[in-house]
Amino acid sequence: MPNDRGEHKDSPLRTAPSVRFTLRQKQNGEDPLEFEDEGLREVYSPFWSDLPHSDIFCCISPDILHQLHKGVFKDHFVKWCSDIVGETTIDDCFRAMSTHPELRHFKKGISSVSQWTGKEHKEMQKVYLGVLAGAVPAKVLTAARGFLDFVYYAQYQSHTIETLHRMQESLDLFHANKDAFVDLSIRDHFNIPKLHSMRHYITSIQSLGSVDGLNSEGPEQLHIDYVKKGYRASNKNDYVPQMAKWLQHQEAIDLRTVYLRWCAELPPHDETDSSDKDVTDEEDD
Repeated sequence: MPNDRGEHKDSPLRTAPSVRFTLRQKQNGEDPLEFEDEGLREVYSPFWSDLPHSDIFCCISPDILHQLHKGVFKDHFVKWCSDIVGETTIDDCFRAMSTHPELRHFKKGISSVSQWTGKEHKEMQKVYLGVLAGAVPAKVLTAARGFLDFVYYAQYQSHTIETLHRMQESLDLFHANKDAFVDLSIRDHFNIPKLHSMRHYITSIQSLGSVDGLNSEGPEQLHIDYVKKGYRASNKNDYVPQMAKWLQHQEAIDLRTVYLRWCAELPPHDETDSSDKDVTDEEDD
């Protein structure tokens, strides 16, 4: 049910045949309860209804970048913790963290950063549990540990029964302690779609493979290569044609680079004339 998306419990999954049946009932003038309960709309012939060998509800796969890094972590969890102790305290904790060659030191805190990337979200997650230690109640810290463990297990490139079991334990730990935010008057509910999506990660891994292969973080890089760089190369006035021309030039350069690399890998050219070789062979005969 839409109001139960924040609950840590299993619900029956939707299927294409059942939804089509509900839509036909509504189209025929009936008033099925499932139409309102499932939040359907009067689109009686959805694009997926006649697709063979497919199930639209199996096409919705996890997305670590938007659901976990940017979604639950940055847009929700960080905000909840900042509301508990204040942004100033969080910034002070970030500044007080010890430096390490493999960890980013947020020497100015995080409240002044206006735009975040997936890389920065990951760098925050590496030290965030240490930032919260001693600053938030124990139950909030435990919820943070459960959530962050879940995020790290979700990023595994391969899984075993053991890793999936630990992933489920991490999710259970988070949900067992998330009520701390309600007790502190930070949240009234957890009816958050991106939070609910975490319940489907394990079954998705079992059916589709590791989430690392479904992540949109790779294609997001194309925004930089094909949009942002092209815009910066324009004069910012009527920039779309300029961006298209810039991309054409880049593709031409890339093709030439590939051709030159191919030429460099060719074996050395034999300058011996083939006709002379034929004459020598005849004399030998």
